Amino acid sequence: MLPDKGPWPHPYYDIDDAFVDVAFTDAEGTRHRVKVRHKVTGEGRPLVLIHGLMNSSYSWRFVYESLGRRYRVLAPDLVGAGATDKPLDLVYSVENVARFIVAYIETVTKEPPYLVGNSLGGLYCLRALMIGGDDALARRYVHMHAPGYPMLRTRLASVAIRLPGLASTVAGIAHRHPQWFVAQNVHYARKDMLSREECIEHGRPFESEDGARVFMKIMAESLDPKEHAQIIDELRRTPLKTPVLIIYAKKDVMVPPKMGALYHADMPGSKLVWMEDASHFLHIDAPEQTVQHILDFDA
Repeated sequence: MLPDKGPWPHPYYDIDDAFVDVAFTDAEGTRHRVKVRHKVTGEGRPLVLIHGLMNSSYSWRFVYESLGRRYRVLAPDLVGAGATDKPLDLVYSVENVARFIVAYIETVTKEPPYLVGNSLGGLYCLRALMIGGDDALARRYVHMHAPGYPMLRTRLASVAIRLPGLASTVAGIAHRHPQWFVAQNVHYARKDMLSREECIEHGRPFESEDGARVFMKIMAESLDPKEHAQIIDELRRTPLKTPVLIIYAKKDVMVPPKMGALYHADMPGSKLVWMEDASHFLHIDAPEQTVQHILDFDA
């Protein structure tokens, strides 16, 4: 039985929801304008937090207060996630979500922010840096447990989700049992991290049939191994100029820790930090340590 809330208090629901319109053109040439829900807190230079798959701005709940003492923290629900618009006509490739991130950053701040990306959000951020002018888009970047290199889990998911009828079947299950679906697909190092509150929050998009359908589109279109390989190839050919901190845990059932070392090798000058007693969601398993690494890198 899940606890009502996670093991630590957080200010997520004390921070008012804010909304901003973000316009961007996708790789297919279609212009989109989406209403974005984001959390904005703290004072100082801008810091943007980008969440991963099946997450939202709620994912960062345990680090808002600490980071807000030093930065103006901005954490959007990505297009297709949380309470942000979920256009069905958008191809949710890494390229297109990255274009959304570039447009979001350019909309909410006039100076390059400190950028932090976790999980699939890290791969989105990496591509955003490539297409957004690198050091012109972000002055520093923290890359946490992102996929990208060949991974059996990604290849299998990419193939399976395209089987006839499977996507609609899974979407139907998620729509009928949203909280259960979240509980089955979120993994933390500590069992007491997952709560009913989180299952309710991250299950909200599945409460509508379109929300569940968009999630399956994200699964199919953002987990394309060919696109991931193209991004890695470009990274090797054109290294980032933005200073990069790579943080990975030594245990992760979702993204192999070895990817941290691979990214470190393909990002000359990057700094690699390993964390103990944490997993895929470093900022949830070990929020104080994660924040300290972010602060130290900026120092």
